[in-house]
Amino acid sequence: MVPARVQLVLLLALLSVPVRAQETRMVHLKNRFFADWGYNRAQYTRSNIHFNGPGYDFILHDVAAQDRPEGFSFGGYFAPKNIWIPQYNYRVGWFLNDNWGLSIGLDHMKYVVRQYQTVRMTGTISPDRSMTYAGNSEHDVVLAPELLRYEHTDGLNLLSVDGDHYDRLWNSRNGKHAIFFSEGAFIGPVVPRTDVRLFGEGINNRFNVAGYGAGVQVGVFTVLWNHVFLRVLAKGGYIELPNVLTTGKSGNSARQRFWFVQENVVLGVLIGRGGVKARAN
Repeated sequence: MVPARVQLVLLLALLSVPVRAQETRMVHLKNRFFADWGYNRAQYTRSNIHFNGPGYDFILHDVAAQDRPEGFSFGGYFAPKNIWIPQYNYRVGWFLNDNWGLSIGLDHMKYVVRQYQTVRMTGTISPDRSMTYAGNSEHDVVLAPELLRYEHTDGLNLLSVDGDHYDRLWNSRNGKHAIFFSEGAFIGPVVPRTDVRLFGEGINNRFNVAGYGAGVQVGVFTVLWNHVFLRVLAKGGYIELPNVLTTGKSGNSARQRFWFVQENVVLGVLIGRGGVKARAN
């Protein structure tokens, strides 16, 4: 047997050996500024569009519309003179802590009513406005250019305030990369520039606060090298437009409401310190 005196000496020697705790660097978001830029696709539910003006007051029911993405080319999407043409997104914001961020930005979507679809029309149109479509009965019409061309292509601009919650899914051991899952909500005014031809008359209107949009969103937020991020986001929301400009003449307007889904991918930068050491056993 080992003498008790020797056992005590060995125990004291073990206790005197310094135990080094492992140190892990974490990607932190708290108190960091961010900015991003990217592109989107969007889908829309059918909508009733109510047109009103001197000599007409009618509704087109269940009108289908789609977005209008720019065909991809490097120059079309990344040349400075062309970046405003595709369906783009930009945003700036601030992380209150590692789990919450606030931001403001613009979603530049495009909304185009499909030509030559057949829809139901209700309401009245006087012969002074159109001999072809005059009447007050309910009937089906084909949305040919001589009746209507209707686009928010400059665009369907949602200027929103977003609040998002971030949950850490993964962090690299060197503290330079991380993946977060985000969920949040947004709300803000919609400022379209609507291009309309109604009975062959109209213009590409000025930018106008036509209504508002609100909804929710989920996404994946990937931090690379602690200062660059890639975010993939899916948004779903509601848009109410009670004051759409149409022919450019006083008293001529339209209103509509619809739901939308948007998918976007943005690339951004994180500014500020984000590699604070955290001890782990």
